[in-house]
Amino acid sequence: MKRGLDSNFMRLFSGQSFLAAAILTVFLVACAPSVKVRSDVDPTVNLRSYQTYGFFSQLGVEGDNYSGLLGQHFRGSISGQMDQRGFTQGASPQLQINVSIGAEDKVRVNTYQDPYLHGGYYGRGGYGHYGGMGMGYPYGGGTRTTVHQYTEAKVYIDMVDSQQHKVVWQGVATFTVTDKLQENIRQTVYDTVDKVFSQFPIAAPGAGK
Repeated sequence: MKRGLDSNFMRLFSGQSFLAAAILTVFLVACAPSVKVRSDVDPTVNLRSYQTYGFFSQLGVEGDNYSGLLGQHFRGSISGQMDQRGFTQGASPQLQINVSIGAEDKVRVNTYQDPYLHGGYYGRGGYGHYGGMGMGYPYGGGTRTTVHQYTEAKVYIDMVDSQQHKVVWQGVATFTVTDKLQENIRQTVYDTVDKVFSQFPIAAPGAGK
């Protein structure tokens, strides 16, 4: 998995003129059933021993190649999740949070039987002006292969111990990037973060009710 963005994916985030495309393309399918979420935690760490959190001065989703709103949405949504769990944002935090995005081009190849290739007739037994084909099995068929290129994106939320400089928890959302437009970007980011934090070891009050 490439944590850095490839050149085609990066262009979606370049410049303020691509503000809408930058956010829409990445988080488009975050609320779709195909999104996959996983997490990992340092087994030697008790996350309840931390009381304060903060963010990297520049998140991985901030900077010249990204829309400024992207970082704002992430900071706001993650702060809400942390505050619900009793953490307090501070100037000298025990936990520092970073958000980054990775993308990888992939190819999906499907091969299947096609009864219509080579002039075959798919009919129901005893019907059809071609004389029917018994129980309706195709004859003279062939195989068809389709090749689909797509981009798989991953959003990483990392929590780092400020003193030991090591990651103590990571949440990851994986989904396929599409071209469909998403109108409510802010809500999509918030929903994505909510799904990632559903695997955080400390549950929010009322979760699961």
